[in-house]
Amino acid sequence: MTRHRDPDVPFALARRWDGMHFPHPRVFLALVAMASLAILSTSPPATSSPSASYVGPHFGDGSLPAGCIADRDPLNPDNLCYHMLVGLNALDTPRVDVDILVPVSPAAERDMRMAEQAVQMWDDGLHYLAGEMDLQWLRKGFDMHIRTHEVVIDPDGTLAEPLNLVDPEIVVIASNPVGGIGIGVDPSNLASQLGVTDGEGLPCTSVPDPFSMAAWQAKPGWEQHGREKGGVYVEDCGGVGGNVCFAVNGAIDPVPGASDFFGIFDLISHEFGHCLTLGHVGDGADGPWGPTPTNDIMAYSTDPPGLTKCVSTLDVEGFALRMSGYLDVTGDGKVNGADQLVPNDVVGDGANSFQVQHPDDHLYASSTGSPTDCPQPNYSILPGSYGDFMPHEVETTKPRLAIGTLTEQGGRLRVVGTARNVPKVPVTHAHARSATDATSDSITPITDITGVKVRTTRTAVDATMSVSQLWPVAKAGSVTAYSLLISGRRFDSFIGTGNTSGKPMTMDNGTGYYLPSGTAKWDYDTNEVTFHIRRDYLADQHIFAPYTIFGETGLHARSNDWLATTDSAPDAKGLALAAPRMARESRDAPVARRVTSRTVSLDNGSGNLFVPTDSTLGVGLVSTVDSRDYLSLPIKRQSTVTATLTWDNPSSALALLVNGGSGQHAVTKSGKVTVTVPWARRDLSLTIDPQEITGPVTYTLTATVKTVVADKDHDGVPNIADACVTKAGPSAGGGCPDTDADGTFDTFDRCPRAASISPDGCPTKDDERVVLYVDGTRVAATTVMTRHGSDRYILSTPAGLGRGAHRVTVAWLRDGRVIARETRRMG
Repeated sequence: MTRHRDPDVPFALARRWDGMHFPHPRVFLALVAMASLAILSTSPPATSSPSASYVGPHFGDGSLPAGCIADRDPLNPDNLCYHMLVGLNALDTPRVDVDILVPVSPAAERDMRMAEQAVQMWDDGLHYLAGEMDLQWLRKGFDMHIRTHEVVIDPDGTLAEPLNLVDPEIVVIASNPVGGIGIGVDPSNLASQLGVTDGEGLPCTSVPDPFSMAAWQAKPGWEQHGREKGGVYVEDCGGVGGNVCFAVNGAIDPVPGASDFFGIFDLISHEFGHCLTLGHVGDGADGPWGPTPTNDIMAYSTDPPGLTKCVSTLDVEGFALRMSGYLDVTGDGKVNGADQLVPNDVVGDGANSFQVQHPDDHLYASSTGSPTDCPQPNYSILPGSYGDFMPHEVETTKPRLAIGTLTEQGGRLRVVGTARNVPKVPVTHAHARSATDATSDSITPITDITGVKVRTTRTAVDATMSVSQLWPVAKAGSVTAYSLLISGRRFDSFIGTGNTSGKPMTMDNGTGYYLPSGTAKWDYDTNEVTFHIRRDYLADQHIFAPYTIFGETGLHARSNDWLATTDSAPDAKGLALAAPRMARESRDAPVARRVTSRTVSLDNGSGNLFVPTDSTLGVGLVSTVDSRDYLSLPIKRQSTVTATLTWDNPSSALALLVNGGSGQHAVTKSGKVTVTVPWARRDLSLTIDPQEITGPVTYTLTATVKTVVADKDHDGVPNIADACVTKAGPSAGGGCPDTDADGTFDTFDRCPRAASISPDGCPTKDDERVVLYVDGTRVAATTVMTRHGSDRYILSTPAGLGRGAHRVTVAWLRDGRVIARETRRMG
């Protein structure tokens, strides 16, 4: 059986192209207090509801979804899948008691309601998706209880009543950074304590100044959410008390959705996710790793723009890992070691494990599975106004069954056809669209969009954004960003701080990578910004046509945090565009016919010299200008590459990072770093980081490139798929076979030639199937997998057909009922 994916998209696409390398973003702007405007955006409907699109989780060490690899290098061309860090908090019960604390103020009811809705979003979203994902043990066994507390503070800054909580698993604290506006007392000056007792009534912990963000930031073990006013602290109560996770958020202010610089709903939701044991998904301070699902609540990104986020299937998989220790997963009536689920990348980064998920299975707790349909909170000033966070499933596709060919061989009938889901709503066919935007609807002329024009070609998305006035050329950079959003992914164009050329750069907000020079251009004569975003790069990020596109302006602080969104066009929704068939270009280097070896020296053109002021201390934020060196190594034939970095001052510390190949293995010694990339088929990007420079240092960088001649599987085709046989590096799974295309590698599939959504890969009654009838008699059947798109089926009669005319019918069954049929007559 053959799986048919998007015919316009090659299976494996790179995260870079020839001559391109990605410097790291810098943080150089002071925060600017500006109001943000919540702009609503929409996208084309999802392919179907979550239950009709999600195939299944892959638990167990090494049991990666087909097409995924364990390597987290975002420039690895085989790295297509999402990686979530798991196991952050030792949550030890499926009954989760949540206490929400909000200081009294004129808006206390609204503030409490906002925090409560963020928690309710998790409760409803986890239960909804657990049912859609067929994790009934989690849906039925997990329970969340929410208790809200309006905390009264006396004018002298003390609590009017003692604040003691009994055995909570999670405490959500909403502090107020605006310093007592409308409250009468500044919570940051609160002198009282928050007390917690365990399940036996014994004191567990006390927290002085619980509404002071500074007090939390000073506690050892505090985990800050980047530069935003939020974070997590975990206290181990021991005994029956277990852990108490404090999700602290300092972004409550008078006009949510208009003046919350940090998105209070998403900030509370994100920190609460950490308390539920979930880590980041690739764009946090501890990432990146691989493509980032920027719409996920556990991402740092603000996608989708103008909307709050909801729970994803990856979040549920990560949460299920922890809950499996306390619930009956196997259904045998008891909870023991057999129920414990294991993440599919246990080794991870050496310190943390990861759960890896294929993008096709990444869906959201919305009616359609799309992040743009996530239920939204109610910010109304009317008391008791709540959003509905339990989605009501909506089917956006309809089944279509087709018989392609009917042939007879030796009297036996062979039927070949397709089963596929097609959108109920017509898909746009336009390749060019434009929209005008009202003038003077932004806070400044330099952020006022007047119009957007977009065109799609075989190779790129080209767009022109018109503004009232471009940011004037300045040596110190721009505090304005002009952005193009493509299906929720934001591409920011700005002039970087410290950039004396005045030339704009363009960053993919979802990955933090800078795109090639010229991706965006500013025309000061016409006040226009033009974008040229390559479609093969979009496909690398799992962004395919049809696209939803619009322009956005805002005030920003590098790296990828916006302080305010000021204008968007179109205002209500994006421009929906189709695209011509994408140009097929092989960017892989060819396989060598024989083994060769060469060693080359690499230099930055200015002497390979570092001085003490270049020291980055490993974070790159010490000097005002990025002092790392970025070099590129062309790969002409698929090769194994060994890069060696040496320097003449052993008391200094340098680091070497090599991206773009099938992972890397590094060995560090005094004055020397060696990095081996076992399989490179595209140009490599090398970064030399002057972590600690004690005196002038001159370094030498060489690379030995040994071509790979591989046909170890004896299929007559020497290519990257042979990495599956050679086990070369972390990308060994990238080319391993999935014969029946059911998303489970043959290595873990007990029935590798029969597709199924079951965990072991063997067909069950829950699978879809097509059945062949001849003259009303059932003669053959096979399973099909249409959750990720269309599927091709082949059916054959076990015996020859008799003479005369025959009625041939193929029926498509799902959930025990016929959803489509097709009939032909023969003879």
